Amino acid sequence: MAESFPMNGSNGVYSYNKNSSLQRSVADSVKVMLREAIIENLDIQTKTFVIVDMGCSVGPNTFFAMQNVVQAIKHKYHSTSPEFEFLVFFNDHVKNNFNILFDSLFSDHQKTYFAAAIPGSFYGRLFPSRSIHVAYSCYALHWLSEAPKGLIDMKNKRRIHYDGASIDVWNAYFDQFEKDMGVFLSARANEMVHGGLIVVILPALPSEQYYKIGYKLFTFLEPSLIDMVNEGILEESLVDSFNLPLYFPSDEDMTKVVEKNGCFSIERMEMTCFQSTIDAKSHIRHHRAGLEKVFNKHFGSKITDEMFERSLANTDELSAWLETEYSKTTRQLFMVLKCKN
Repeated sequence: MAESFPMNGSNGVYSYNKNSSLQRSVADSVKVMLREAIIENLDIQTKTFVIVDMGCSVGPNTFFAMQNVVQAIKHKYHSTSPEFEFLVFFNDHVKNNFNILFDSLFSDHQKTYFAAAIPGSFYGRLFPSRSIHVAYSCYALHWLSEAPKGLIDMKNKRRIHYDGASIDVWNAYFDQFEKDMGVFLSARANEMVHGGLIVVILPALPSEQYYKIGYKLFTFLEPSLIDMVNEGILEESLVDSFNLPLYFPSDEDMTKVVEKNGCFSIERMEMTCFQSTIDAKSHIRHHRAGLEKVFNKHFGSKITDEMFERSLANTDELSAWLETEYSKTTRQLFMVLKCKN
């Protein structure tokens, strides 16, 4: 069973609602590509379109994304009439705070679709066979079902991720990603109608630089943990046994897993540059909104709070990296798959 670590709910200082402007920028940046993909590739005759956002969190970004999908479909079929209806499912882990999600949704009187929640991991079946027309996932599929096993034996010491690690650690992460994506695609192959589309956006790394650069953002949290180890506040073995369940694939990785599955054709795959629009402190807060529960489970809330507070107080290196390297090394993958079954 996939581990469940939903984003921070509520409207607190470190909530996803208050710290997800980066993800909103991502959705906005692909709006034109999303529209083009649906117009060019969606050829389904129906009066009711069923859409799902996989990894919706607690809003509000999911609402903007789903409205973009609905508008693109309307444009495709040149329809502003009520004859077309839309049912949107919002999917995330069972521990996701769907109350916050739907409180926000139903306060919007401009809603143009019926809405329902579908709790559960997308690494498995969620819907009846041949029931989904468009599946959408933005900045969610880089979450693994679990961290790779056996990384302690690979001596991934004093690291919380695979950046800077040995090739064995990198390969272990890819193996877990390949396994999870295989499950995801097999489940969707059963659920999508023939010709249905899956649109995926996620942080990625270019193939030609893959093992040279890594995904640096998480390495800026590591020094705070190591300082606590050196100060005797934290056991080193706790750091050595912790690894974030996140993998940032290359375009070659994605091509490999899709072709291995065989149920989908790749209609579009594009690596784009994405310039961060937020400063270093905001990045730390964004990561806390998304990762705090992962750290809490392993280290406890006191150590987790201390780690993030120390990281916020020491952002010079992160600021310099964001200014000079982020746009050079970090990419965003936009991919459109069509169901062949």
